[in-house]
Amino acid sequence: VPKLFYFTQHSYSKNKKYFLNLISNKFKNLVAIRSSNIFEDNKKSSMAGYFYSSVNNNPKDKAKLQIEIDKVISSYDKYAHKKNLILIQEMVLNVSLSGVIFTSDLEEYSPYTTVDFVYGKDTTAVTSGSSINNKTLIFLNNKNLNIEDDKINKISKFVLEICKKSKNDFLDIEFAISKDNKIHLLQVRQIANKIKYNREMSENIYSALIRLGKKINKLQKPHHNLLGKTSFFGIMPDWNPAEMIGIKPRPLALSIYRELITNAVWANQRKSYGYRDLRSNQLMTTFLGTPYIDIRVDFNSWIPSSLNEKLAEKLTNFYLKKYKKNIHLHDKIEFGIIFTCFTLSTDNRLRELKKNNFSRSEILSIKKSLIEITNNSFKKYNDNIKSLEVLDKKFHQVSNSSMYYIDKIYWLVEDCKNYGTIAFAGLARCAFVAIDLLNSMVDKKIISENEKYEFLKSINTITSKISTDATNLKKSDFIEKYGHLRPNTYDICSVNYQEGYSLYFKKKTIRNRSVHSKNKFRFKNSQLSKINIILKKSKINLSAHELIKFIKESIESREYAKYKFTKNIDQILNLIKDLAKRNKISTEEISFIEIQSLLDLYYNLTNENVRNKLLDEIKKNRRIYEFNENIKLPHNILNSNDIFYYISNNTVGNFIGNNDIESDLINLEKFENQNLEEKIVFIESADPGYDFIFTKNIGGLITKFGGANSHMAIRCAELGIPAAIGIGEKLFENLKTKKRIKLNCKNSKIDIIV
Repeated sequence: VPKLFYFTQHSYSKNKKYFLNLISNKFKNLVAIRSSNIFEDNKKSSMAGYFYSSVNNNPKDKAKLQIEIDKVISSYDKYAHKKNLILIQEMVLNVSLSGVIFTSDLEEYSPYTTVDFVYGKDTTAVTSGSSINNKTLIFLNNKNLNIEDDKINKISKFVLEICKKSKNDFLDIEFAISKDNKIHLLQVRQIANKIKYNREMSENIYSALIRLGKKINKLQKPHHNLLGKTSFFGIMPDWNPAEMIGIKPRPLALSIYRELITNAVWANQRKSYGYRDLRSNQLMTTFLGTPYIDIRVDFNSWIPSSLNEKLAEKLTNFYLKKYKKNIHLHDKIEFGIIFTCFTLSTDNRLRELKKNNFSRSEILSIKKSLIEITNNSFKKYNDNIKSLEVLDKKFHQVSNSSMYYIDKIYWLVEDCKNYGTIAFAGLARCAFVAIDLLNSMVDKKIISENEKYEFLKSINTITSKISTDATNLKKSDFIEKYGHLRPNTYDICSVNYQEGYSLYFKKKTIRNRSVHSKNKFRFKNSQLSKINIILKKSKINLSAHELIKFIKESIESREYAKYKFTKNIDQILNLIKDLAKRNKISTEEISFIEIQSLLDLYYNLTNENVRNKLLDEIKKNRRIYEFNENIKLPHNILNSNDIFYYISNNTVGNFIGNNDIESDLINLEKFENQNLEEKIVFIESADPGYDFIFTKNIGGLITKFGGANSHMAIRCAELGIPAAIGIGEKLFENLKTKKRIKLNCKNSKIDIIV
C-alpha cells in the first residue's frame, strides 16, 4: 500500500501552511491528491470519478500543491461536510501494468471478478477512459480455482485477501503492478448494491463449470466421424449465433434458430454444393445458455467432398492450428483462415500451404476442388431463387387456411426449412463467394478499394427499397410489405415493424440517403479483359460480364431471401402469441418455451392439459435461464481452463468503406424516436431487422457482433455509410460511456473525442 497521509477539509482550511509543510516533509516522491468525500463510496452510490483528483505532483512545490488541493475542495461544492477528507498518496514508480478491479459483475452481481488493465506507466489510463487498448481479465470468485498463469493467480489471491480483510465482497479496487512484479493497492471502495452476496451461487457456478469442463474435454477428443485432432468453440464463426440471437438467448429464440438453421439445414445446403456430408453432426452447441459454434464441425463442413481422406485430414488440422494462432480472425474465418471457394487470388493464398508442408500435387487437388465448388455455386443459384417462390406460395396457403394454431406453426416451420432457410443458406453461400471474388479483384489490383465500394453502392438490396418506401408509401401499404420485420428476428419479445411503426418510422425523423437514384458502376474493358484471362485459365465457367452479374445478383438475393423467410418466422411468433393468449400466458412467459415442445403438440396427443404443460416447462426453463445469466464465458474456448478465467480479446472490427466521420454516439439500446441524422449509431447485433435506422440518414454505424460479410456490412457498403461491424464486447462496452468519437474506416481506427 503506497504511503498515505490524510486530513479533513475543515482542518486544512484553518491552517493551510501547516499541512503544506507536512506534505513536503513526509513525501520525497511524486504524490497524488485525491478526494475522500463523506458522500462517496456508500451502499447507495459510489460517485466514482465525481470529485477532482490530481496525480504526479511534486511535494516540494507548495504553491502547486495548494492549487490542486483547493481544486479537490472546490469539487466538493454542494457535498461540503466537515468530515470530508483530502488524501495525499505517494505515486507508484516503475509501473508496468495498472487497472481497476470489480469483485462482482456490475449487471447481475454474480460472483465474477473483472480486471480492466492496460500496460504502461499511466495509472489513470483505465479510470480516465483515455485508452481503448485496455484488456479485461475475468475469473470466477472461488477459493478452489486452480489458476496456472502466475500473474493471474497473483491477482486472484490479491482480490481474495482484500475481500477477506474488508469483509466485503462488492469492491472496486484500483491497483498497479511495478516492474519488480509487486502489486500496489491504490484505492478500495465498495460497489453500490442492494443485494446480498450469494456465496452459494459461487459454489453452484463452480460445480456447473467443472461439469462443463469435462464436457469440453470430451468434445475435443478425436472423433470417428470428424476430421481433425481436436476442436475449439466460438460464438461468432460461421452462422454467428452471437450476431443473430445474442450470447444469452431465451429458449424460444435459441430453439427456433436451431430448428430452422443449425440442426440440419446448414449441412444439407453445404453437401448440395459439393462439401463433405456433415448432416449427422451438430454445428451449434450450447454451454450453460451460451450458443457456440463447434469449430471442428465447422471446418469439416468446408472441406470439398472430392478430396481424399488423408489430404482432408491434413487440411482440417492446418485450419485448426491457424485458428488457434489467429483467434482475432474468429469472425472472419472464411476470409482469413479457410479456403471455401476459388477466387482470382486463390493461387496467391494457396502459397501458404506450401510453407506448411503441403506438396504441389496436394495444393493442385485443393485448387481443383475449390474450382468445382465455385462452379457449383453458379449452377445452384437459380434453384434457390425458385425455392423462395415456392415458400411464398405455401406461406399464403398456410396463413389463409382454417388450420389450428399448432398445425399452422408446424407447417410454417417445415416450409421455412424446406424452401426458406435452405434457399437462404444457398444464396448466402453465393454471396460469400461473390464478396470473396470482389475482394480478390482488389488483391489482384484489377480494381481499387474505392472502386469496390463504388460497385457495392450500385447494388439495390431490400434496404434501399425499405428506405425509399418508408418515405413514399402510405402507412398501411408499408406495413403490408414490411410489417413482419423486427430488430431481433427470432425474439418474440421484439416488436415488429407493424406493431412498432410509430416507434421506428416517425415521418418527421425520416431522412433518407438512399432515395436518390443509384449510380451505375461500369467495369473498364481493360479490367474485364484481366478477369476473363484468369477465369479461362482457371476453368471457371463464366465470362467476366456473367461473373459481375452473379456478384451483384447474389448479394441482392441473399438480402431478399432473408426478407422472405422471416415472414414465416414472424407468423410463427404471432401464432405462438395467440396460443399463449388463449392459455392465459404472457408473451414474456412464452419466450421460455422451446419450439420443439409446440411442434410435439402437432403429432403427439396426450390427456395432459396444454396450459399446465406449457407453464411447467416455462417454470423449469426460466429457472435454468436465470441461473445461466450469472455465468460469464469467453467468446472463444480453446481449452477447458478458459471457462474459469480468461482475457477478453479486443476484436478487430470489420471496417466498411474508406470514409471517416466524427460525430456524437447514439446508443439504440431502446428504440426511442431520437434524432439520428449524421450521428454514429451504436447497436449490439448486426441483424437486418434494424433496417429502420437507414431511414434516418445516420452518419455511421458500430455493432458489437457481426462479421465481414454480415447483413449490416453489406447494407453499409451499399449506402456508403462508414461502419465498424463486430468490434467485440470489450471495445463496445468501453465506447458505451463515450459521447463523441471519430470513426476512421480507412485506417481501421476508432478515436475517442469526448
